[in-house]
Amino acid sequence: MRVNLLAKRYARSLFDLSLETKIEEKVAADMRLVGSVLAENRELRRVIANPVLNGSKKIKILNRLFGEKLNELSLRFFNLIIRKGREVYLEGICLAFEDIYEDFKNVVGAELITATKSDDKIKKLVVGKLKAITDKDIELKEIVDEDIIGGFVVRLEDYQYDASVATQLRRLRKNYADKLK
Repeated sequence: MRVNLLAKRYARSLFDLSLETKIEEKVAADMRLVGSVLAENRELRRVIANPVLNGSKKIKILNRLFGEKLNELSLRFFNLIIRKGREVYLEGICLAFEDIYEDFKNVVGAELITATKSDDKIKKLVVGKLKAITDKDIELKEIVDEDIIGGFVVRLEDYQYDASVATQLRRLRKNYADKLK
């Protein structure tokens, strides 16, 4: 999902406030929780974005879903966003907040996609290489995808290094198809 400028501004304001009150870790956990629920639950996204539903009902829905789980500041922030009619930006705000928080902590998220589960030695090697490139701590998320057949794919921010067998086979097939024309 692309994060727009408005979402970044709201996220920055929330981050600054959470820093002042020294609860940035709790708010970051809240943003991760709400962001992941919104990303995974299409029906909730529809309800939140529905212009026919008034703000007070949307606030009640969010309070029921997250009321006990969220920090008071996070809950008040979400209520404010909905009252201002900016609820369509909630997912983007959560993503932008995570980016701001990771930047503050000097951490960058990366994905390692392999056909089978990787051992710790390989993970440490990948983390070491990525840390040398970025000069930041790496938070590695491992994904198992049998469709890549073998090899690996590494995603870091907007970059992707694809050394998978499936991609190499696709390239070979394309090269031979081009030569046969």
